[in-house]
Amino acid sequence: MLTSYPSWQLLLTGAAYGLLLWVIWNGQLRRSRFAAPVAGAVVSLLVGLLFKVQHWEGSTELLVGSGVALAGLYGTWFARKTPKTRLAVLKLSYALSLGLWAAALGLGWRPLLPWLSSWQLMSLWAVLLDFGYVRYLRRPAAR
Repeated sequence: MLTSYPSWQLLLTGAAYGLLLWVIWNGQLRRSRFAAPVAGAVVSLLVGLLFKVQHWEGSTELLVGSGVALAGLYGTWFARKTPKTRLAVLKLSYALSLGLWAAALGLGWRPLLPWLSSWQLMSLWAVLLDFGYVRYLRRPAAR
């Protein structure tokens, strides 16, 4: 069954992921040694999604492997990070939800997908809203 999304919803989703790239660019992960492995896990997750859509062999292995790798690598990076802010915890929540969603999709655990998708969407918007508030709206504390 083909589901069509309204154009405003597609624009909103595209804008959200564009803003997520802005958050990543301004974060500390891209300047650490975990940047390449985490980026590799995300790229292999996207390739696994492509394989799943095209019904090619190897989609299960790619999705499960990249999902577990993303959750593990980002979790390790978060554990080593010294200033743990609210935004860092929200980004961890998004990375874990994305990794677990990919693993559940690869393993065919269909009942978990709506829950993980909801967690992923809430984490994405929480990251974006907190980043916007902390970076652009919050006034500095009086000295």
